[in-house]
Amino acid sequence: MATRVQSFHSFSGRHELNLRSLVNGHYNHNHNYQHSHLQYQHIKLSSALKSICLLRGYHASRASLGNAVNHTISNANSPVEHPIMPPINFDRNLLIDVLKTAPTQREARTFVKRFAKREQNLNEQKQQQSESKEKHEKIPLENSKSLKRDTEKLKFIDSLLSPSIDHIALIKIQGPLNELYRKYIAKTLLHLQKLGLMSIVVVGNEDWKEMILEGSSRFRELSQKMIAEVGSICDAIEQNGGRATPIYNSVFTIDKNPQDFSDLDTKKKLRTTRFPGLGDIDVSLSWLKSSLKFGQIPLILPIVVDKLSNQLAVRSNIAMIALSHALSNLSDTGFLKTPELEPMKIILINTEGGIPSQERRGSHVFINLKEEYEQIKQDYQVNPQWNITHSTGLENLDMMKTCLDKLPSTSSGIIVPAYAPTVLLSNLITDKPLFSSSLPLSSPTTPWTTTTILRTGMQVIHHSSFDTIDIPAFKALVETSFGKKLDLENYLKRVEKCVDTIIVTGDYAGVAVITMESASMEKNNNDNAERDVIPYLDKLAVDPEHQGTGVADLLWKQIQIKYPKIMWRARVNNPVNKWYFERADGNLRVPGSQWMMFWYGNEELKRIKQHAKIVQQIPSSIVH
Repeated sequence: MATRVQSFHSFSGRHELNLRSLVNGHYNHNHNYQHSHLQYQHIKLSSALKSICLLRGYHASRASLGNAVNHTISNANSPVEHPIMPPINFDRNLLIDVLKTAPTQREARTFVKRFAKREQNLNEQKQQQSESKEKHEKIPLENSKSLKRDTEKLKFIDSLLSPSIDHIALIKIQGPLNELYRKYIAKTLLHLQKLGLMSIVVVGNEDWKEMILEGSSRFRELSQKMIAEVGSICDAIEQNGGRATPIYNSVFTIDKNPQDFSDLDTKKKLRTTRFPGLGDIDVSLSWLKSSLKFGQIPLILPIVVDKLSNQLAVRSNIAMIALSHALSNLSDTGFLKTPELEPMKIILINTEGGIPSQERRGSHVFINLKEEYEQIKQDYQVNPQWNITHSTGLENLDMMKTCLDKLPSTSSGIIVPAYAPTVLLSNLITDKPLFSSSLPLSSPTTPWTTTTILRTGMQVIHHSSFDTIDIPAFKALVETSFGKKLDLENYLKRVEKCVDTIIVTGDYAGVAVITMESASMEKNNNDNAERDVIPYLDKLAVDPEHQGTGVADLLWKQIQIKYPKIMWRARVNNPVNKWYFERADGNLRVPGSQWMMFWYGNEELKRIKQHAKIVQQIPSSIVH
C-alpha cells in the first residue's frame, strides 16, 4: 500500500489570467477551471503501518506513528524540504469572501509582504531594481500611477494563489457543535490554510466539563466522546478537500509533584507551564514538523499523561495556554529557527460569540487588554445574565490574555461565533476589526457584531502638562504622522498656557493633545463679557507603523470618556476627514479659510460662532 503526498502547484498561466478576470468582474459562469497536472511523490509505508492507515482515511502523523514515518520520509527519493499545502481545489467562494473585506492598498500591501513566498519577494525586488529606471523613462507620468495600482492588485491576487505557510494560528474549537457549524468551520480553516495561515486546533466541548471534574472515574466514557468529536471535525475537513490529523495523547505530559522550577534544564523550562493546583505540563512538539510538511491540520485533544502513563483530561483552555507557551519559545529551543511560527493569531470559535459589551449591542468590537481587562471583569459582576448567555466568556478572556502576554505585540486574538467563522478571513487580510470600535454608539449607522478582536495593547497615560512629556519623541511622532515639520518652539509657547490633557499610548505610538480655548461672548444681557471655555482637540497623531492596530480608536475612546463635548479642525483636503465625519455630530466649512470644523456634544450646535472664531484665531503649527 502506498499513500500519496501531493505537492502544491499553482495554476497555469492561462488559469491565473482567468482568475484575474474573475476578480476584475469578468467571470464567465460557464467556464470550468481545471488544475494543472499534479505530480505525486510516493512514500511506501512498511507493512506494519498498513493496518493503521486502513483504520481511518487520515494520513499518518508523527505523533501517532513515531519513528516509522521519519524513516520512510528520510528514505524517499525526493524528500520534502519545505512546508507544502495539500492541493485544495480553488474555491470561488474564497475569492468572494476575500473581496468582501475590501482591503485598502496599505492592508493589501501588508498582507502580500507577510504571506507571499520569500523567493517571490526577493525576485520581485531584484526585478523592480533593474526595471525601475527603464519604466520611468518609457511610461508617461499620467500612466505610471495607474500601472503601479494594477501591479499591486496582481501581486495581491498572486499571493492568494501561491502563499507559503509561514504563519500559524492556535485555534480552540469550543463545542457542542452541530454538523452545519462543523462544515462552516472546516471550510474556513481550509481557506485560512490556502491564504498561508496553518491552523493548530485544540478541540473542547462544554458538555465535557462535569466529566473532566470527576477525573479518572469517568475518563473512559469521556475519551470516547472526545474521539467521536475530533473524528467529526476531521471528517468535515476531509469532506471539504483538506487533511487533518487527530492527535490524542502524545502532546501533554504532567508532573503533579513538580520540582523547583529553577532546577529544570533550560529547554524544559521553555516547554513547561506551571498550573497552580494541577502541576507542570510539558509540551511535546514532535508532531509539528510533519504536520507543516504535509499540510495536515492537527486536531489536539486536551489529554495529559503523568509519569505512570495514566491519562487525564483537562480543560481545553489549559491545553491552549500550555501550547501557546511552548510555541512562543520555538526559536529559543532550537526546534524551529523560524520566528514566524510563533502563533500569529489566538482564535476561539464557539457558539457564544465574543465578549459581551455593556456599552453596545452585541459584543466588544476591540479589547485593549492592558486597559480594559479589569473593567470587563467588573462588568460581568454587574451583569449576572452574562453568566448564562456567555457562561465561558470570562475564562476565555483569561485564556486569551495569558496566551497573548507571552507572544509578540503584533499577535492578536479573535473570538468568533461558529455560525460566522468567515470573519477570520477578513481579519487575516486587514488585521483589524470589521469596523472601528470608536464609532458613535448613538448613531443608527453604527453596526454591531458578535466577534471580538483582542490585543495585549498599550498602556495609556494622561499628562497635565508638557513637563512630563518626552519632547523629542512627541515631535518625531507628530512629524511622522503628519508627514510634515512641526514648528515646535512656537507650538509649545502657545499651548503651555491652555493645555488641559495630553494622552499618550504606549511608547509614543499615538498622542492626543486637548487644550481649553476661549472666545468672548455676551450672556444674559449682561454688559460684562465672559470667557466661554471650550475643549479643543489640538493634535491627534498615530505612528504609521501602528495604524490599523486600534491606537486611534483607543485614543478616541479616552477622549470621549473625559470630554462629553469637544471641537476640532482639519484642513479641507485632509485625507483623515472621512474618519472625522463618522465621529462628529456636526461639521462646517469655515468661510474664508482652509479649515473644516468638527464637533460632538448636544449643545455645540448653539456655539458655532465661537467655534468658528477659535478655528480662525489658532495659528497653524505644521510647516507646509
